[in-house]
Amino acid sequence: MLINSKFRILISLLLLLLFSVPSTYSQSTSYLDSLDGKFALQFQITDNFTLSDFQGTIFSGKYHFSNRDAIRLGLMLEFADSELESEISRLDTIDTDEAKEDLSSIGFTINAQYIRYLTITDDIALFLGTGPFVNFFDNSSERIINDEGNEVLRKATRTGYTIGLDMLIGTEWWFHKQMSLSAEYGLKLSYRSSEDNFSDDVTEATANITSFFITDNNIKFGITVYF
Repeated sequence: MLINSKFRILISLLLLLLFSVPSTYSQSTSYLDSLDGKFALQFQITDNFTLSDFQGTIFSGKYHFSNRDAIRLGLMLEFADSELESEISRLDTIDTDEAKEDLSSIGFTINAQYIRYLTITDDIALFLGTGPFVNFFDNSSERIINDEGNEVLRKATRTGYTIGLDMLIGTEWWFHKQMSLSAEYGLKLSYRSSEDNFSDDVTEATANITSFFITDNNIKFGITVYF
């Protein structure tokens, strides 16, 4: 109950900031004044100044529906399918056990935030943002162990989802009319639910797990290209 109360207080404070603060601190012309109706792609600047996805491997971008208001969206898809063969040697004998394992996983994540910009200077702005995210995942493994001629089949699956809310604050600097650099950080509120299943020749087990997290978002440095 205490966590839920804090959760509601944090959301209320952020929404109050988003909609109550003035939209500008400067009356001079700003790069923001030209952003209405523009799309943008975002890239994260990582170690050694290499570029990676900002918040989605398929798409990471935003759309300005006014000079100082934008919707940001990130889409991520994960898929893996692999096979593993191994031999296990017994220390007390010359016998070896063979094992074959098939692993597969699939998942996707959607992030969406509403961003409100507050002009500080002509080319630097403070922004606040909040929005939901959802993640679905489905992982499975099938392992066959040949133990002295006896085959043992073990299966394991994990399926579930995570939903939550991102709350962020950051700055953006326009060094060109179509490009900017940004830095941001914030809080992430998450609820996760998953089901684990395990079975072999003699055992079946199921576990349902639910958890709630409040974590900090890693600081992100990014570059944005406007169109």
